Amino acid sequence: MICRICGKEGAQLRHVTDTIGKGDKLLVIENVPIISCRNCGESYYTAKTLHEMEEIRRRRRGTVRRQVEVAQFVEP
Repeated sequence: MICRICGKEGAQLRHVTDTIGKGDKLLVIENVPIISCRNCGESYYTAKTLHEMEEIRRRRRGTVRRQVEVAQFVEP
């Protein structure tokens, strides 16, 4: 696949977990497709993926409530 950032061959489709929002509006979305380039190191979503993520956030479609531990990074 050709990378849209650097224009070279070597971009690959991967799946990641991402978050949208914060606090009590936080939503974790699993298995999100992302394009990742091994040449330039950049990763990006397609417009279709961004649109679908926004729809999931807006409608909370397909969501399941789970408890998750949250830690805060504190610099020493």
